[in-house]
Amino acid sequence: MSIIKVLFTAAMFLCLFLTGMAQEKYQVVDTLGIYAGDTSAIVLKHPGISAVSNPIDTTVLKKRTFSGLELVVDYGKLLLLWTEFESKYEAGINLRFFERVVLAAEFGHAELNPLRAYDNALFYTVTGNYARLGLDYYTAYNPTSFYYAGLRYGMAGFEDAGAFIIDSDYWEDYQEGFGSKNITATWGEVILGTETFIYLGKKDPDAPFSPLLLGWKFRLRFIGEFENRENPRIYSIPGYGRTFDSIVPAINFYVKYRIGN
Repeated sequence: MSIIKVLFTAAMFLCLFLTGMAQEKYQVVDTLGIYAGDTSAIVLKHPGISAVSNPIDTTVLKKRTFSGLELVVDYGKLLLLWTEFESKYEAGINLRFFERVVLAAEFGHAELNPLRAYDNALFYTVTGNYARLGLDYYTAYNPTSFYYAGLRYGMAGFEDAGAFIIDSDYWEDYQEGFGSKNITATWGEVILGTETFIYLGKKDPDAPFSPLLLGWKFRLRFIGEFENRENPRIYSIPGYGRTFDSIVPAINFYVKYRIGN
């Protein structure tokens, strides 16, 4: 097993282990924004929903808006590391503003060995790195689950290599290699996704939110700038997909860990 596989697998389990190490905090304020002190009359009716105390005092329990960093690991790609036709690693870092708006950066590495990319190929490999940058906007489905939509701009730098053989009944078989280096591509993406808080172990009623979330997203990718080779054509782009399609759908499964308040 390569050191990169070990590091990415360890990162996934570290995110799971850290559940419960950080909590979203609550604060008690009155309707004028002044600390009220006595919270004995407050009853939290449901996680994430403000609860108003006895009308005699104006104390309100409010959840602080989360703003901070989020670490993301695509565990769906990690599950494919043990296959022979592709190895992909993808992780990201998010900066969240006012709970709803997220600036997202995603980074990945891929080594693709597509089966039957060419009928008479001895082998074919695509290797490279990619990155995406974009914005997401969130809305709550319930106090612990969310929907979101977003846009991404993606770019990749990669190379490919292969060899083919031509059989002959009358002459020696002909074999030749091919490939290109320093290939670049860009594309755009539209994203729809959902995620929810998850808990490991017993849920703490005094801290109803976990820093760990599980989610999935649907991507619709549109090719931008890319100059394909004529013969044989470049088969796929790391982070995008097959070059034969100008629109490529994809689904990602990920785990997310929130840092800060």
